[in-house]
Amino acid sequence: MVSAFIRNLHESFQTFPLTKKVLIAPRFADGQMWLHQVCRTYGHVLNVEVQTIESLAMKQAAFKLFQEKKTVIRPQQSFWIIQQIMMELAKGGDSYLSEAMITPGMVSCFHRSLEDLRQAFVHAKDLELSQFIDHRKGGYLREVLLRYEKVLHAHNFVDLLLLSQLVYVELDGTMFIMPENSLLTKVQQTILQTITGERLVKPMFGLPFTATESDFPADKAQLFHATGTLAEVREVMRRVLLNENPLDQVEVIASNYVAYASAIHTLSAELDISCTYGGGLPLQYARMGRTLLKLLHWLENEFPIADFIALLRDGGLSFRNVDESIRSSEWIRSLENLHIGWGKERYVDLLESIEEGVPPEEKPLLVNLRKVFQGIFAKWPSDDAWSPTFIMTWLQQIITKYGAIQNEDDALIVKEMDELVASLTSVNAISSSGMKKEVALQYVAQLLSGIRVKVASTPSPGAIHISSLPGGGLTGRPFTYLVGMDEHNWSVSPRQDPILLDEERQSISANLTLTSERGRNLKIDQHRRLGSITGNLTLSYSSYQLAEGKQASPAFELLQIFRNKHQLSNADYSVMGDALGMPVSYLSHKAVHEEDLLPVDRSDLWMVALKDEQGRLRDGRVKLSVEYPHMKKGSQAVLNRISNTITAHDGFIQSDTLVAELGQRAFSASQLERYAECPMRFYFGYVLGIWSKDESVYNRKRWLEPMDRGNLLHLIFYEYLKQITAGGSLPANHDRSIMQSITEEQLVAYMRLVPAPSQHILQKESDEIRQDVEWFYHEELTKSSRPVYFEQELTIDGEPMQLKLTDGSILTIKGFIDRIDQIEPHCYRIIDYKTGGPGKYRDNAYFAGGTQLQHALYALAAEQWLKNTGRDRDAQVTESAYYFPTARGVGREVVRLQDKRELLTGVVRSLLTSMEQGVYIPTEDAKRCRYCDYATVCLNHASFMGDKKGDPDNAVKLKVLLEVEFVD
Repeated sequence: MVSAFIRNLHESFQTFPLTKKVLIAPRFADGQMWLHQVCRTYGHVLNVEVQTIESLAMKQAAFKLFQEKKTVIRPQQSFWIIQQIMMELAKGGDSYLSEAMITPGMVSCFHRSLEDLRQAFVHAKDLELSQFIDHRKGGYLREVLLRYEKVLHAHNFVDLLLLSQLVYVELDGTMFIMPENSLLTKVQQTILQTITGERLVKPMFGLPFTATESDFPADKAQLFHATGTLAEVREVMRRVLLNENPLDQVEVIASNYVAYASAIHTLSAELDISCTYGGGLPLQYARMGRTLLKLLHWLENEFPIADFIALLRDGGLSFRNVDESIRSSEWIRSLENLHIGWGKERYVDLLESIEEGVPPEEKPLLVNLRKVFQGIFAKWPSDDAWSPTFIMTWLQQIITKYGAIQNEDDALIVKEMDELVASLTSVNAISSSGMKKEVALQYVAQLLSGIRVKVASTPSPGAIHISSLPGGGLTGRPFTYLVGMDEHNWSVSPRQDPILLDEERQSISANLTLTSERGRNLKIDQHRRLGSITGNLTLSYSSYQLAEGKQASPAFELLQIFRNKHQLSNADYSVMGDALGMPVSYLSHKAVHEEDLLPVDRSDLWMVALKDEQGRLRDGRVKLSVEYPHMKKGSQAVLNRISNTITAHDGFIQSDTLVAELGQRAFSASQLERYAECPMRFYFGYVLGIWSKDESVYNRKRWLEPMDRGNLLHLIFYEYLKQITAGGSLPANHDRSIMQSITEEQLVAYMRLVPAPSQHILQKESDEIRQDVEWFYHEELTKSSRPVYFEQELTIDGEPMQLKLTDGSILTIKGFIDRIDQIEPHCYRIIDYKTGGPGKYRDNAYFAGGTQLQHALYALAAEQWLKNTGRDRDAQVTESAYYFPTARGVGREVVRLQDKRELLTGVVRSLLTSMEQGVYIPTEDAKRCRYCDYATVCLNHASFMGDKKGDPDNAVKLKVLLEVEFVD
């Protein structure tokens, strides 16, 4: 069946069969689709071309524009000119809007209102303050419009208003055909009337689609509702596939285009179904678009190196044109090894400082990296001199040099960026004002959001066409799906223009369209256009909004179609709800009952497999185990973990190879302590060699992480004591100025090594470190012992020490002792600096279940090291101290007398025996899991360990480890 509008359009063509005809449409795509429908139904038509009012005007005025050297201004250019005018007024001091109020949204409002005034033939001289409710606003708007008019005149720009003065009546006998359009502005009406004269034909649309007598096939329409947008889209695809119609016979019209087009794209990509998108898709649906957005995020967050490495890793950026011989993995590895962290200055500074001492084979790569980042960070603006033009040009240059173009969408984005930068540059030549970085980023985000990918204004063969509600219903395809017909998405509720209220519009000019009037006209236009849809029709809506967790009502228009379909003129929403029945869910619940219903994907297939004849869910574990054997093993592992039996899934590892490797291992005190704290953590790190990647993570609230802060303080203490004791050879000669000098020197070094998120945080933490150093200095003045060795490594002749325990057994040991002090001749104490709090070092917890061995193990090692190296053959280490020389630790010392070496031997031997037995179970103390790198692997494993350890059946396996845990 052919719609009334297409019949009327064809009759208009046939009235003038050989005459040149111009079909005037709101968009070129609309006209092409109308023409395609006519040709498909009635055959070819002669001498027809498609134009818009704007294109007709520019075509006519082209020669005059050339003669007068004038240029038609684009909407993007006019936006930036208005933005510059508003910034100039704000900086002038006496302004209606302050500089902080001139946001992208605010500029958009003024741009739209000024365009409305120009389209209504309103000039600045026509505006009077009495026409505005707020006189200040009226004066401001008049001044902006006056300056805008001056810019247009000074730079020979022409907008549609000025273009209307250059057009003339066509005298070549051309006939003009334009369907009725109630949305035309006064300028558009004037241009149309001037050009067409008496030769304009207006074919009529049919009745609105909700009218009983319209062409809209309400009697054949199918209706359903779904439990969310995704469920609705899946049901549409399910029906498309079930009907086995050619894809290019299907159009999907979406009320909420962005949400539905995105959902359709995701599902169609998974199902390998071709779709075209009338309004395109957002930038992030193309690889180059994602690269642009990630680069913008990189800039916004002060250039974290992890973000840049991610771009190289996923292929968004490539350095192939820098040096093809270097693989991407090599670039990434080099950047990771630099430990840049974040901060623009660090990129080039670190590359310059490291380049000198690298092997010759690595130098070319670093030289290339330095050149790359020198180019990226060249000509950087000051704090208040940012502009959207700078950022867009910066982005354009990066993707042009290093962007990976892999398809048509990527190339289209690069072209679009070139055009946007050219447009911005042309406006900057007129006027340019700087702004804060945050504001410039907002403008750029708005610019990028306007770039669309996968745009297909007209349908393509072999593909479903997805269109928006304002532009849908023009393809003439025999299968149409109207989705998203809920009250929220469907209703047209025009908001008052905050700059030009309807009351003010009425006062200014009769040519200005009122907001309420425009809303009515949009609805009329939409209903008429949909009224020309014929063929098979399916209408649907989401009756439940999952994101908001609430019911959604259908649109009134859907109710009207239901009434027309069933000839129930008085039916209400409850009647329609009863008729529609249960909503369609995400999974194909009907597939069990209807053999011919096609499951969309694997999810639907599984739902069929897991339901019985009554629609109840079966126990699917057997079916899953058959299809996925590894899941069965995983399920068994979970069951083993939650049972009371200690198994391999708890870390009970029986391996001769592992036992042999332990015999060759050199242990540090911290390794043994870590095993005592959590054997599984020890296993992951020291046995399997799985470590978290060492990378600087940007923290807006902190400069130094606790470990970095501790290392810095250790370094300051070491450098100070080494200097004032001549490396331990002289008694300490304390000097506060030396301490302060070393502190400042190391702070500067750490500032280069670890970038600070802000100057305020840097200053605050630096002052705290200076305070800690002061604590240390004053505590040292009171000490009677003499520092003699600092950061002493436990090696003999370059090899790890062979430590002899009291039972005669040998333990290969490695590590560093922070400090060894001499108390009196041949009598020593070792000191371990702690920069945290002393809370866990209780007086009655000498070994603390094996988690505090360092004081005893290193005291014995230090004593044997002094003797074996000949430093002091009669040496005795009588005590150890955990020393808290900071403001937080208030200079406290936790002293441990070294009189329990037999017990030390027992604890160490028990820990080694437990390792040899293969006991690598997790801790039962869940508090230790909070900051563990392996928490995502273990999950809640620790919560089961208390019961497992207490189970008598596990007593033999865990006997040795449990004995250590009870040693305080």
